Amino acid sequence: MDHHKILETVKADILQAALADIAFEGFTDAVVNKAAQTARIEPAELALAFPRGGIDLAIYFVRHGVDQMQTKLASLDIESMKIRERIKTAVQIRLEVDADHKEIARRAFNMLALPGNTKDASACLAHTVDVMWRSTGDKSTDFNFYTKRATLAAVYSATRLFWLNDDSTDAQDSWAFLDRRIDNVMQIEKGKAKFRELQEKLGNPLETLAKFRYR
Repeated sequence: MDHHKILETVKADILQAALADIAFEGFTDAVVNKAAQTARIEPAELALAFPRGGIDLAIYFVRHGVDQMQTKLASLDIESMKIRERIKTAVQIRLEVDADHKEIARRAFNMLALPGNTKDASACLAHTVDVMWRSTGDKSTDFNFYTKRATLAAVYSATRLFWLNDDSTDAQDSWAFLDRRIDNVMQIEKGKAKFRELQEKLGNPLETLAKFRYR
């Protein structure tokens, strides 16, 4: 087993040992240290796995969930789905992955929301939506690469926050909320398409309107 796989095993063992305590105490350094002792992890291994303690464990929890989502998406016939259904499926699966550990997911969300963790939170979000797009067949490399991820980041973040506070049966309110957010995005995209169509037929209407400023 190579060094990377060994380190991943150490991280997974510590997370598993920490789950019960995280739900009540959060992603604290004390929880990390206790979990390492429970899992019989050597101090040197712990330092390599989570050098910053609690925040690194929170990040690992998030990325572990993304890995699980990616595995589940790979088992689906994504190519047969329309783009809207692909994105809805990706977001829904990502949240369902955390369903059995919702309080821990809330703790991770709150940890990453702290002012000092802004860069880590942004990196986690960027990684999540990038994997979502790649796992659903996106191969864009132009400006669309960035706009797609920025749009999905807004949809996913809003839906995740709603889901964390949703106590409806089978999270049905969350999925309805997700549908509405996607509808909003689709309406914007339709509006942009109509504007481009109008521009092709009549020229740029904004340039025409701008001329009136000087009359």
